[in-house]
Amino acid sequence: MQNIEIFEVGYCVHPEFVVLKGGSFKTIKFPAMVALIEHQKGNLLFDTGYSEHFFEVTKKFPEKLYALTTPVHLDKPLIKRVSKKIDYIFISHFHADHIAGIKDFPESLIFCSKEAYLLAVNKNLSRFKKTKKGVLPALLGNDFEKRVTFIEDLKEVDLPDILKPFKKGYLLFDDIYIIKLEGHAKGQYGMFYDNYFFISDAVWDMKTITLNKRPNILTAFIMEDWKVYNQTIDKLQELHKNSPFIKIIPTHCSTTLKQYIKD
Repeated sequence: MQNIEIFEVGYCVHPEFVVLKGGSFKTIKFPAMVALIEHQKGNLLFDTGYSEHFFEVTKKFPEKLYALTTPVHLDKPLIKRVSKKIDYIFISHFHADHIAGIKDFPESLIFCSKEAYLLAVNKNLSRFKKTKKGVLPALLGNDFEKRVTFIEDLKEVDLPDILKPFKKGYLLFDDIYIIKLEGHAKGQYGMFYDNYFFISDAVWDMKTITLNKRPNILTAFIMEDWKVYNQTIDKLQELHKNSPFIKIIPTHCSTTLKQYIKD
């Protein structure tokens, strides 16, 4: 096994009933998880979490609406916590809590979805509409296109049987599988490596997979496709039943992250 280190890089807060249907009205914490994989090809980040850049780009409207509706707390950004050179950054999708630290690592090469990127830079889509979708293009920096390789341009492969019912994916570095997890956001992908499956926001809480406690239908308005989102949950539940040894890690599940965070 090659080393995997998991960090919490900031968090936001929301009422519990939003994430879990039937949950309480108490405010709970949604950590922003980042994984650092020390791979033989180089050090690879799964997402970046929050950074000071988030607060900078949300000072003015309409982007400020994001900060007002999603109160963010950040103790220390990732750039101040990792001493290793970051060679690559994998972006699961383009919501701000996953990309806010990109500009902190200007020498890192980037992997992301082309369809997600094209949405972010679509000049026919207003800043307000992008903010409503949780996308803040100013976080990407001016040299993003020079640094990026699109997931869709990687080799498409049949996935191993342990990942059923997921059938197709993309291959990164010969041993990392990139798997589309549709419904939450355009171009969202998870990453499977060494029996770790980082599923981003395919679910917000592991209870959605283990106990079928799904998000409140009120969250449908922020989803790319509510029906497809629930179909992805169905697949993750089947995967967990078939291959319980796989460590499924949602980005925002505090209970799950406590098992793995060292820092």
